[in-house]
Amino acid sequence: MKKISLILSLFSFINAQLNFSGELNPLVMTRTSDQSQINLPFRIMSLDLGYTVGSLDIKTVSAVEYRYDSSKSTYDLREVYFAYYPEWGEVKFGKLIHVWGTVDGNNPTDNLNPYDYYYLFKQGVGQKISTWSFMSKFYFGNYQMEGILIPKHEINRIPYGENDYPLALPIEPKIEYPVQDEIEIGIRFQTSIGESDFGVSIFKGNDRTPSISTIKYYPSDTDIPDSYEKIIPQMGYRATTVWGLDFVTFIGDFTLRAEGAIFKTQSSILKLDLIKIQTNLYELHQDIVYSQFVLQGEYTTASDINLAAQLIGNKVGEENYEWYHSLSNELVNFPKFNNFRPGMGTPFAMFSELALTLSSSGVLMDDRLELKGNAMINLDKTGTMFSASVGYSPWMNWKFELGLVQFKGDKDDLESAFTKMEDFSHTKLGLYYNF
Repeated sequence: MKKISLILSLFSFINAQLNFSGELNPLVMTRTSDQSQINLPFRIMSLDLGYTVGSLDIKTVSAVEYRYDSSKSTYDLREVYFAYYPEWGEVKFGKLIHVWGTVDGNNPTDNLNPYDYYYLFKQGVGQKISTWSFMSKFYFGNYQMEGILIPKHEINRIPYGENDYPLALPIEPKIEYPVQDEIEIGIRFQTSIGESDFGVSIFKGNDRTPSISTIKYYPSDTDIPDSYEKIIPQMGYRATTVWGLDFVTFIGDFTLRAEGAIFKTQSSILKLDLIKIQTNLYELHQDIVYSQFVLQGEYTTASDINLAAQLIGNKVGEENYEWYHSLSNELVNFPKFNNFRPGMGTPFAMFSELALTLSSSGVLMDDRLELKGNAMINLDKTGTMFSASVGYSPWMNWKFELGLVQFKGDKDDLESAFTKMEDFSHTKLGLYYNF
């Protein structure tokens, strides 16, 4: 019996497969306004390792992040997970990056992973941060059902105190009220009808960016000249539920995709110690409904040039704000805070309430020369973003790339994201080596 077990183990080991791939990508970003170097972290190297035994996979995705100004390298284990592929579906467990939705990026229904704002303009899963999670997918006929469990709340990586990143915040806020109920759950159903795929989903979780939960209020003292009231905000995370719908269909050489989500976000219930509550503490109760959508069309020409357009929109619907005195639980009349900021959804919603993106790509010279172009146009206010790149591959697995990114905002609207990003306009020179 022991010999049989040993033979089976050796047979499994012999039939196992080890796969690996990676990329080296040193690059330099130079500001177009004064030709100064932009010093932000970037992934200089990535490595994917996979080990397959029968229907079991073990996979890791790692990267090395580097900064020129500090000459500091940081290792990032982006994914590590086990995957099992039975006949009825698939099961994954570990540190995972999930993908929901049908459009190419900017997915309003995909809120399973936080975003890394340092890589906001990177394509695909490069924008995301992995979470420890469990995923199971079931197949039955033309239907699929996917369930995801995330036991620990993870937040967006937001740049703080970065002089070279115009959207960075000056200081990292202190979180006075961390998430109490960290468990997050998502369910998605998919089906195919003719040439079309449809999906519906629901996700119940917590915001990825903090918001105001309470304030400490210090009124002005009439006995002291030039005294003024003082408000100190304290931060926490709202609970948000997302209902999503997506589809993709094919009409001749055209591909049409659409995705929409409705978000219901509410202030989390705070568990305060009645003995330690200060008399000047006030709680903000928010109940807000907002929506986001993306419409996408794609077309590939006879010369293999890929053309695509996206219409990205978001709108705040119901807004209810109520202030309560934490000690007495009495309703008080404080003004609401302006400019509601969603804690979930596509990050590009912060650029505009309605925007149009256009993109094109193609290859020439037996795939040695690659040309790309992208544009984002603010349809709500003044603002544009344009990018273009040229890549040349002199040898197999090697590529040199030169790119340009240009922002244009409204000089009369200094709070516009496009206006703030004007100073981020830059050229980028990069080298790619794939192995």
